[in-house]
Amino acid sequence: MEEEKFSLSGTFQKTKEYVDSQFKLVKLKTIERSSRLIASLVVDATKLIFTLFVIFFLCLALGFWLGELLGSYSLGFLATAGIFMVIIVIIRIFEPALESKFMDLSIRRFLAKWNDEIEEEEEDLKKKEKFDREGATNE
Repeated sequence: MEEEKFSLSGTFQKTKEYVDSQFKLVKLKTIERSSRLIASLVVDATKLIFTLFVIFFLCLALGFWLGELLGSYSLGFLATAGIFMVIIVIIRIFEPALESKFMDLSIRRFLAKWNDEIEEEEEDLKKKEKFDREGATNE
């Protein structure tokens, strides 16, 4: 048998290809995760906009309804504004606690999206390993 000679240039080339492949893999994984997060943000922003529209129209309806009850649309919308002022004061009082709750919720949601992708990759690797083992035992 002929022995293959050790080639430093060949080893260097293979190492370079491996590093390039790993770099491309990291880049693609980062792009995938970023695109999932951006898509999630776009969907959340859309839901927020539609929720704000619903709240706006409910506020208009409340103003008109209170206006009919009070006999003046001006008083109805003034009462609606008063209700919102009370809500703003309550939010202002509990602002630090609410802020920390929303930060925790945001971080959990972000990490859940990130970890779901990692778990999917791990499951794919396990399936591939299982398939490879079954293929090796069948031969």
